[in-house]
Amino acid sequence: MSAVVQTRRRGNAGLLRFLIRRSPLGLALVTLFFLSAVFGPHFAPHSMTDTNLAMALQGPSAEHWLGTDPLGRDVFSRLLGASRVAGQAFLIVVLIGGIAGTALGLFAGGRGGLIDLVVSRVVEILQGFPTILVAIVIVALLNPSLTNAMVAVGLAAIPDFARVSRSVAIQLRDREFIQAARGLGAGEMRILWSEVLPNMAGPLVVIASFDGAQAVLWEASLSFLGLGVQPPDPSFGSMLREAQNYLAIQPSLAIIVGLAVSGFILGMNLLGDALGDYFEQAR
Repeated sequence: MSAVVQTRRRGNAGLLRFLIRRSPLGLALVTLFFLSAVFGPHFAPHSMTDTNLAMALQGPSAEHWLGTDPLGRDVFSRLLGASRVAGQAFLIVVLIGGIAGTALGLFAGGRGGLIDLVVSRVVEILQGFPTILVAIVIVALLNPSLTNAMVAVGLAAIPDFARVSRSVAIQLRDREFIQAARGLGAGEMRILWSEVLPNMAGPLVVIASFDGAQAVLWEASLSFLGLGVQPPDPSFGSMLREAQNYLAIQPSLAIIVGLAVSGFILGMNLLGDALGDYFEQAR
């Protein structure tokens, strides 16, 4: 058991060293984002929702590091709150798309035949629905909220995970170690779970990084349209919507949020490329 743990630790350390060497900027940006999402709201210097019209549209100062918004709320504190919302969107989409899509692709690619044909057609149908249209329908049927909007985006992410997991399962199902497991009497479902699934972890991590970045962008877009997080709770999209009427007076409101979203998406894309290179070398 200790040898397994040591091997896993060496693998994690090797991955970290590779990412630091291959994509230091991407690793730094993503780490900063997730630290802000997890710990930021606890250390926010001001309330994220309390208004103070006497302090509206103030520039950066010692008290308000990034200034204040049109309602006098601290921009830095709201940015930390918006990071948590974006982090939740990331998790919701990756979990829904990752679990459902991986299960479909694993089952279809591993079993083949009619099952593969049916699942492939279902995935193609899901892929044909525009994400924004699905989000509008779900929000219209339920209520505008982060969870409802991200469920729609998570459903749209299922085909990405399904295609990747199906492709890997097809490549692996006739490999020697799979044949050996069958020869030892292992059932097909057990082989898929214990032999095939662990070997597709690398490609799934890579696709999760790209779809997670898209989830943050979709969260901002839907909140900008009023379909996501509702006021007074902060989100990148709602902050941009509030800032658009004050571009001539206080352009920094929009610039700060735009840089935050762009920085995270850039970091995730750089990190995704680096992870792809790492797992490609490890094959």
